[in-house]
Amino acid sequence: MIRKINFTGRKKIRRTSVRVDILRDAEGRRFFNLQADLSDLRLPANARIYAEAYHRTAYQRFDFGSISNRKSPADRRLSRFSAATTPLFRVKVVDRSSAHGRILAALDKIRPETVEREPAGSHALLFVEYDDLGHAIWQLDLDGDWPVLKLNQHVDEIGLVAGSDHRFFALVYPEVFRQVLTRVVVAEDHTDPDCDDDWPSLWLRLARQLPGMSDPPAFKEGRQEWIDQAVEAFSAKFEVLAKFNRAFEELR
Repeated sequence: MIRKINFTGRKKIRRTSVRVDILRDAEGRRFFNLQADLSDLRLPANARIYAEAYHRTAYQRFDFGSISNRKSPADRRLSRFSAATTPLFRVKVVDRSSAHGRILAALDKIRPETVEREPAGSHALLFVEYDDLGHAIWQLDLDGDWPVLKLNQHVDEIGLVAGSDHRFFALVYPEVFRQVLTRVVVAEDHTDPDCDDDWPSLWLRLARQLPGMSDPPAFKEGRQEWIDQAVEAFSAKFEVLAKFNRAFEELR
C-alpha cells in the first residue's frame, strides 16, 4: 500500500501527546477530560483548540481556548451519546483569523484511555457496545470509525461473560481477529503496518508482533495463509485451547 502524503501542510498531532478519559459526575452524568501536549508543534498563540466527540451521527464540539490561553470548558458532558456507546474524539487546532478558519493541526479517532474509571487500554483495539442483536449473541461491526464488538443486550450478564469467561474468549476473539485481518488485508488491500496510526495499521502491527509473524505479503498470493498463521499465533500466545479446556475442567 502506498504511504499517505500530506499535501495540505497541516501538522499532525502525535497520538501519544493526547489523552482522553470518560468519567461520571456526582449526578451520574458522563463527561470527559482532555490532556493534550501541543508544545512541539510551534503553533500560533491565538490559534483555537477544539475537541470533538462523535459516534456515527451523534456529534459534540468543545472549545478549549487558545494555544496561549488554554481553558477547559466547564460543561464537558457527553449529553448527545447514549450510555451504551463510547464516542471517539478528535482534536483540532484552528486559525480563526480568516472567515472560514484553517485547520493547522489535527488528530482523529482518539480512543478514551479510561471509560468511567475502567481502563480501556491504549492497545485494546476493539470498542464494546451493547445492542439488540435479535437471536445473535455477538456481532463484529467494521463499517464505522473503529472496530466494534457488539454484544446482545438481552443476554443476562453478557458483559461479565465477555470479560471473564475463557470459553467466550476462545470462541469469539480468534474469529474477531480473523475477520478484522481479512477486512484490512484482503478487502482493503492494506498491508503496511507503518502507513499511519489508524486502526487498520494498528491491527497489522498487533499481528506483526505475534511470535513468528512478519508483515503481510505485498502481493495477494499468500495473504490468506498469512491470516491463518496470524490467527494461529494469536491463539497460541493467549493459550486459547488450554484455557478453553481448563474452563470445562473447573465445572466438573
